[in-house]
Amino acid sequence: MNIPLIVGSVLALFGVYMLRHAIASYKYAVASLSWPTTDGHLEDVRLWGKRNIGGEMKDAEKLSVEYSYEINGLNYSGNSAAFYTLVYPKTVEFAERHSSNRNIKVYFNPRDPSESVLEPGLNPEKPYSDFIMGTLGVATGVVIATLAWIGVIG
Repeated sequence: MNIPLIVGSVLALFGVYMLRHAIASYKYAVASLSWPTTDGHLEDVRLWGKRNIGGEMKDAEKLSVEYSYEINGLNYSGNSAAFYTLVYPKTVEFAERHSSNRNIKVYFNPRDPSESVLEPGLNPEKPYSDFIMGTLGVATGVVIATLAWIGVIG
């Protein structure tokens, strides 16, 4: 049994999965920039995940949101702050800008109003990071599998 061939193949397949997810997320994020908006109600903003801030362990690493909105007389709820993962310090910045129990602008998909987000678009600091990770996974997996196939490793 050629373990490096199996590992390389699995890594390449996982990279393909990551690329598919990256492409879908990218399309939604870009499309969300042109989605219509509606007034919504931000029901909960919660920071969680301990982080050492100024020598004190505080919940700040990750962010959870819950909001509700109405489209054409139908009530919807959402929990997507953005199409990318917000991590510290962006989580704290979001929580400081948007406190619970307040009105908020909700961007919604006109084709499926149940899909919504509070901050549309790509991550402004690293818009292509998911593509890079997926590509690296595929490339690394293919290299390992190829080297195992031709007998250089394994």
